[in-house]
Amino acid sequence: MPDQPDTNGFRPPADRIDGEGFFLRRLAVDDCTTDYVRWLNDPRVNRFLETRFSTQTLESIRSFVAEKASSSTEFLYGIFAGEEARHIGNIKLGPVRIPHLSAAVSLFIGDETWWGKGMASRSIVALSNHAFANTGLKKLHAGMYAANTASLAAFLKAGYREEGLLRSHVEDGKNREDVQLVGLTDKDYNISG
Repeated sequence: MPDQPDTNGFRPPADRIDGEGFFLRRLAVDDCTTDYVRWLNDPRVNRFLETRFSTQTLESIRSFVAEKASSSTEFLYGIFAGEEARHIGNIKLGPVRIPHLSAAVSLFIGDETWWGKGMASRSIVALSNHAFANTGLKKLHAGMYAANTASLAAFLKAGYREEGLLRSHVEDGKNREDVQLVGLTDKDYNISG
């Protein structure tokens, strides 16, 4: 019998996580559309995304989604909202550091008609609640460019706490930029759907 990998009690998250008026669903290659490509090439959307350093194509996005779909430590979800359950952005759990039962959370709302409507914080809440209740994770964390005040506000609204600052950590295209760190533990989270 082959050795089983040590999961330290980690259980992969569900393929679908429901919220009120929206849901998160693991992305598949079929979810890659011209709208998705447009989002990632739009300077207003990708201003704080690492994908901005190269032009994105349908092929590059399909490759990225396929890689995440086969990963056992990174879980890429589409955010689907509205009556049409339209794909409006993504949220990712991972990489999961199984020995430490910790994971990063990152997201973007690509469809600008959904900007400023609370979908980022609601998606963070849904993913965080699910992660703590179902996966065995003990710590979630995120980092964002200090100028990305909307992302910071969404994580703080979702119950995350400021944990630190990485000074002059990234290049914003013109200047060095700080990265704000936030986190949430299974012991201190107080999130409601």
